[in-house]
Amino acid sequence: MELTLGPILFDWTRNETLRFYEEAAALPVDRVYVGEAVCVKKLGFSLKDVLTVTRALTAAGKKVTLSSLAVISNEDELQYTRDMCGLHGSIEANDMAVLNMAEGKEIFAGPHITSYNAPSIEFLKGVGLKRVCFPVELPKESVACAIKQTGIEAEVFAHGKLPLAFSWRCYTGWAYGLTKTECRHHCAKFPDGMEIKTIDGKPLFTVNGTSILSAHTHTLVESIEELSAMGVKAVRISPQHRDTAKVVSVFRRRINGDIGPKEGLDAIKAICKDKLCNGWYQATAGKDYA
Repeated sequence: MELTLGPILFDWTRNETLRFYEEAAALPVDRVYVGEAVCVKKLGFSLKDVLTVTRALTAAGKKVTLSSLAVISNEDELQYTRDMCGLHGSIEANDMAVLNMAEGKEIFAGPHITSYNAPSIEFLKGVGLKRVCFPVELPKESVACAIKQTGIEAEVFAHGKLPLAFSWRCYTGWAYGLTKTECRHHCAKFPDGMEIKTIDGKPLFTVNGTSILSAHTHTLVESIEELSAMGVKAVRISPQHRDTAKVVSVFRRRINGDIGPKEGLDAIKAICKDKLCNGWYQATAGKDYA
């Protein structure tokens, strides 16, 4: 089973981003997704940087896949996606428009493509896609059924804030009275996203520019054996501003069989300060841990 590192979803500085990928080169992960899935207005990471990071990770023995935007809503985003598709290597499509721009490349379906069932996956296979990272809201029964019926190379989002929704508008900008076109990079103030609470003060969502994520941290650290038995070939860790290396270490030890489910969960609880959740995977309320 592969251990993968998803694209950075948050607005980090260029130095923070480059330092993260320098550290990622030494982490026990098999594949790293590099690119922009949320917003092209982020401060620090240019396509030139993507190319530099990709080369360094490849030299370190990592498989590298480019990640595309989840929503392409204007000409700047369209041009960014065209330029990304022009780089060497496989690409993860998070918007169906990528399929028309990445002809001849190895294409994977990201978690933002609605590959909910066997017919949708068979369609994706029919247009050349080799791999699917399932949408985060799918229960394990649906994942197992889709793999069994299609034989697709399957990846599952296994740890991190769950990406729930995307908008053409910028939620963080609106919180400061600004539109998306008036961007002043307020997202950079929140390197793990801006927490939204209910009226009675309970965590509800995490705002990250044009995206909404879960307030709690999703983890499937207890479910590695079950995922493997289902035919899942890769589990993904979504980078966060702190302690990603520690999370990677726990998952690597779980995959290698060095520690069991309870030890893994205890280790993750010691690392993560947020409440944990896995409800959608267990076919219950997503915010719960079952």
